[in-house]
Amino acid sequence: MHKQMYALVPGGSSSHVMEIFGYSTKGIPGVEIVGLGAKGKSIKEKFIFLNKKLEFKIPARRYVLCVEDSLFSTSKDDLYRWLELPFLIMYWSMANILPIQNLDNCLCGGKITARGKISSELFSDGPNSEVLEYLENGLKLITANSAMFKDEQVIPLKEVMGRNDLVIDKS
Repeated sequence: MHKQMYALVPGGSSSHVMEIFGYSTKGIPGVEIVGLGAKGKSIKEKFIFLNKKLEFKIPARRYVLCVEDSLFSTSKDDLYRWLELPFLIMYWSMANILPIQNLDNCLCGGKITARGKISSELFSDGPNSEVLEYLENGLKLITANSAMFKDEQVIPLKEVMGRNDLVIDKS
């Protein structure tokens, strides 16, 4: 099984959109994050912790989540944390935990606390022109705050996650 989607790292007037992808195989069970170096380990461990805390039964497969982008290798900031939500959605989708399966036309970014709370508050001053262009070209934004967008441009985060207790709603 394989998946791909678009991840969004906010940056005010210059948000960064990138493709991420993942696959699962019958290899040694576990989750692996490629492209973030040592930064990927903390995300991986957070996912394992959340699976145990929420008592999710993840099928025993090898899950590989990948990003190819130089932004994270050159940045000293914690921008990589904005990949937590798209990676989690992709991982749980491959493990059949989430109801959403087709992620090809989805765009999202968000951080996850160790308590499992999700924050997808990406735009304090509204989306920039690059993000709007992606949405006009057919991508759908997965977000908890849809007030700034047309209904057809958004997939509500609560709908994707299938539960309300994880999402921090700032609307």
